[in-house]
Amino acid sequence: MTCLWLTPELEACARALESPRALAPWKRLYLGFDLGTTNLVIVALNEEGQPVSAVLEPSSSSVRDGVVVDYMAALQGMKRALERLRQKLGDGLTRAVGAAAYPPGVSLKTAKVCANVVESLGYDCLGLYEEPTAAAAALGLTEGAIVDIGGGTTGIAVLDGGEVRYSADEPTGGTHMTLVIAGSRNLTLDEAERLKRDRREQKGLMPTLRPVLEKMGTIARNHLLRSGALGRVPVVVVGGGADLPGAEEILADVVGHPVSLAPEPLLVTPLGIALNLWRDHHDDDR
Repeated sequence: MTCLWLTPELEACARALESPRALAPWKRLYLGFDLGTTNLVIVALNEEGQPVSAVLEPSSSSVRDGVVVDYMAALQGMKRALERLRQKLGDGLTRAVGAAAYPPGVSLKTAKVCANVVESLGYDCLGLYEEPTAAAAALGLTEGAIVDIGGGTTGIAVLDGGEVRYSADEPTGGTHMTLVIAGSRNLTLDEAERLKRDRREQKGLMPTLRPVLEKMGTIARNHLLRSGALGRVPVVVVGGGADLPGAEEILADVVGHPVSLAPEPLLVTPLGIALNLWRDHHDDDR
């Protein structure tokens, strides 16, 4: 069965993350930098908008609730991610520009910190996008609601005609799941995080994680009601925090409306950042 939200770019981006070398040739690179609470991700597109490569690096607590709280740690984490990208692509990162994204509801000053990280890495930051707009670009979504379950927060955005008409962001995300696992199993946070990511263990963790997912569903439902979108638009979930067996069904039960988990949910936002950057600037580079 074909997944409605699996665009060719998203499918290629998933392969790029696993590939030790470039998927496509390039003359110019468009880099999407995603500073997440749990992961730092870079996606590279070429001048044709094709995924070339992608890398992921743990954020090491440098980002909390989607906001950079330790600038130097975030910068060092992104430098490590860039080094991994160089190992895949060689010296081809000199002709590149970058872009970043920020969670809904933060101040412009807070949002600009993400751009500052990109600039400090030596790249012109030519785009700074709200995360739901980036996710919508990766999914090809112009009408609908995006629920973004990140490491620290659950964000929701309602799109109409490709524009965000309503957005909100509340604490509760993948990190909260890790805390619940740690408490219930008497584990350290690092041990609980590894357990949560172990595909063989995830099904057995769902009874423990159900209350956290139900809270996320309640957040989504409340904001869908407030925006007037509940039952009127498709609801798509992105973000690595929701990539668990049965999460889709639990969220749908609470929301009271069908919910679709996007394919490769961890890559949706960084791909969208790179795509928006490419769409906004590739004509300038010709």
